[in-house]
Order: sequence, then C-alpha cells, then structure tokens
Amino acid sequence: MYGDDHIDELIAKLTAGTITEEELRLLVDWYNSLDDTRAVLPVAHEDTVAQLKARIYQRLMAKVKARPKRSIWIRTIPYAAAMLAIALGISFFLTDRPTGGMTPTTVHDIPPGRNRATLILTDGRTVNLSETQEGIVIGDRITYADGSDIVDGEDMVAYNGHSTTGAGGVEKSHSVPSYQLSTPRGGTYQITLPDGTKVWLNAGSILRYPSHFDGETRLVELVGEGYFDVSEQVSSVTGELRPFVVVSRNQKIEVLGTEFNISAYPDDAETKTTLVNGSVRVVSSTGTTLIHPGEQARIDAGGLHVDTVETALFTAWKDGKFHFRKTPLEGVLKQVSRWYDVEVTYTGKMPQETFSGKIRRDVSLMGVLDILRLSAINVELSGRTLLVN
Repeated sequence: MYGDDHIDELIAKLTAGTITEEELRLLVDWYNSLDDTRAVLPVAHEDTVAQLKARIYQRLMAKVKARPKRSIWIRTIPYAAAMLAIALGISFFLTDRPTGGMTPTTVHDIPPGRNRATLILTDGRTVNLSETQEGIVIGDRITYADGSDIVDGEDMVAYNGHSTTGAGGVEKSHSVPSYQLSTPRGGTYQITLPDGTKVWLNAGSILRYPSHFDGETRLVELVGEGYFDVSEQVSSVTGELRPFVVVSRNQKIEVLGTEFNISAYPDDAETKTTLVNGSVRVVSSTGTTLIHPGEQARIDAGGLHVDTVETALFTAWKDGKFHFRKTPLEGVLKQVSRWYDVEVTYTGKMPQETFSGKIRRDVSLMGVLDILRLSAINVELSGRTLLVN
C-alpha cells in the first residue's frame, strides 16, 4: 500500500511545504501503519503537533536503545529520518500557513544544498550557472543564472547569441583552452564533457577541463569530490582506446571506460578513489596499483593502500543521500558542513559515537541535527556554526 518511493516523495513535499491535505493524511496513515501506536492527524494546534513529534522521538529512542551504546543506527522505514521529517515537516506545514488565530512561529533552520555552480571561461569571464538545471553539456547552449546564455564551442564562445573574438571572446589557438567548473559549499552540479564522459561534482569542488580533447590522452583536474562515468573513446590515429586521466591531490587516475568516485578535499587526511565498474590505475608518489570493482585506493601519510569497501557508502551523495556505516561523528559532520554550508566547532572532548544508516540530502539541517540529538550529543546551531558538546 505504501511504497518506499511514494513515501519518499511525500516526505520531500512535506519538507518543502508543498504537501496537500490529502497527501498529509496519507503520510500520517503510513506512520499509523507501522505498529499499533496511533498518531492523531495534527490540526492547527501546537499541542497536537508537539505530541506527535514527541511520540516519533520516543519510537526512535526505543530503536536506538536496542543497539550498542556507542553506535547510533539511523533506521529506515524507508528512513528513520523520514519519521523525523514528518514531525518537523508537519510543524512547518502548519505554521507556514494562516491558522485560526494561531501565531506562526519561526524556527532558525538552514535548507539543504541545491544545484549551484560557477563557470570560468577561457577569456576570464566568471558566470553563475542556472539553478533550474542539474548540469551542462559541453557544446550545448548553457544558461546563466541571470537568464543569458552561451554556446560553448571548440573555436569560440557565443555570448547572448553574438560571436566574439579577442578580448571579448575566445580565439582559436594550438593549445586547448581550459575551463573551470566549481561548486560552492552547499552546491552540486553535473557536466558532460566533449567525449561524452559525465561528471557529478559534490559540494566545494572544482573541475578543470578543455573544450575538446587533443592528443591521445583525455586529461582533467579535480579538487574536492567527483563521480565519473567515463565513456570509452577510440583514437582516430592508433585505433586504440584513449586513456582518460584525472589528476587530483597526491595522485593520478588512469582509466579507459569506467565508473568511479574520487574524494580529494584539501582538508581531508586521505584521498580516496572508489571503483564501481571497470578498472582504474592509481599512480602516486609512493606506488602504483590497479583496483577492481568494490575496491578503494587510499592515499595518506602512510602511503598507498587498497581496501575492499561497500561502494554505496562513497557514492550515495550523487543519488541525493547521506550513507553512513559506523562513521565517526567527525566524519558525519564534515559531510553535513559541506552540504549545508556551515562551520563546526567542538567544545570539550570529541564524542566517540559512530553512526550507521541513511538520510536524504533534501531535508533541512534541523532534520539531521534532531537525529544526532537522539544519541545524547548536544548539537546547537548558532548562525551558520554548529556547536558540538
């Protein structure tokens, strides 16, 4: 009766404040179907909302207590975050609309990240890309945030429909021009490169790429995190597959056609390359290795290491989810801080809890913080800073 996808869709609408009265009833019916504990459909009254919210918290706490004390499980039906989103979302849903004499309340919260990116052209122009699209395709028309557009071509750039050269455009030269696509903290974007390779950029990342690939090697540079779906391409000269090379912090990745994730943030202690399909050669100053699907190459102060991993833990961000498996609190909050564009400050001793489970990345920050508070971790939001006790 209640499919996971349908419930996820209703939760997303609830969080965004676009859910209808009928959809809200379906969502509460779903909650009531979980067991014999009944929840009353909230009306425009704060006490009723608070009671439902408290009941959901109690149920989550019961699940947490059933687990080892030092590992907090975020259960999913489809996600435990879903139940929190119901409580938080219903409160928002009710207080965001006119009610019979009820005074709306404003809760300090931060929305999740969204499609945001900046493109630097070869002539130095910096433009913000449209948030209404998930990504760009090299060679197609590109829409700026202000509604103007360009056609990113091999020889020149047409801006607002007018081709230009010299200082106002891009002159053809023997060197391949370099473009830069960057996502801010709280932003994500997708790009399809000239050879058909697709790249998803996570928050706070930079991809440098040419308008076309010359020579026998396809080369790009990455700072931060990106998921690559590399297309195979045959050289017109040799008839062999052209290697695709990604240069990132402390390493060079060489592939022919495959899917993999690279996490190479400057403030992380490790650079991680996680292989989903195909094969990848990892080259570093301390060694070279070939990894296979389900393996991850890690480069840290101790050198190059290869581990067998659950790839979904490292690629879930591309599909709009946080996915944790006994992840320390510091690692959880590092992902949260990048996605919600907040800083994290620790006071006192670092909490030792670990977290497992999934949370949708389209819930607001308060939805995530309420899950952390279930572990008795004191997390408060002050401006754009998370204070952790």
